[in-house]
Amino acid sequence: MNNSALASEFMTRAFRSLNNAKTSYEEGDLTDAISYLYSVVELLSAALLGLYGFYTPCEHKAQMLNVIVSKVNEKEIALIRKLQLLEQRLYPTLLVDESSLKEGSVVARNVETKNLVKEVEDLFELANKVFDEFHS
Repeated sequence: MNNSALASEFMTRAFRSLNNAKTSYEEGDLTDAISYLYSVVELLSAALLGLYGFYTPCEHKAQMLNVIVSKVNEKEIALIRKLQLLEQRLYPTLLVDESSLKEGSVVARNVETKNLVKEVEDLFELANKVFDEFHS
């Protein structure tokens, strides 16, 4: 298996999911925006795992990043910790259903979602730098 090609595919998917998250947010669909943001975190985690030859079909890939911590530098460790914390924040919003009478987007407020979009954008940029540095 070509680790770089696998990681590159996950990065491409993460970029697409990030664009979908932004579009969903701009259209007022906060539930989908959160779902896409979670997908970005999962895909960035899968890309980082892939760079080091690990692949896992399970969810919560950010939590699986601990298997590579001993093999990475400080910048990558910072990225791993940010991915893990963000996954811990995003995942519960996918599960919570406040009421059968309310829309799911009530769980994620507009301002919170806007901040999350920005945070995940910044995280994507950091992951992209790590990916590029890995290949140089």
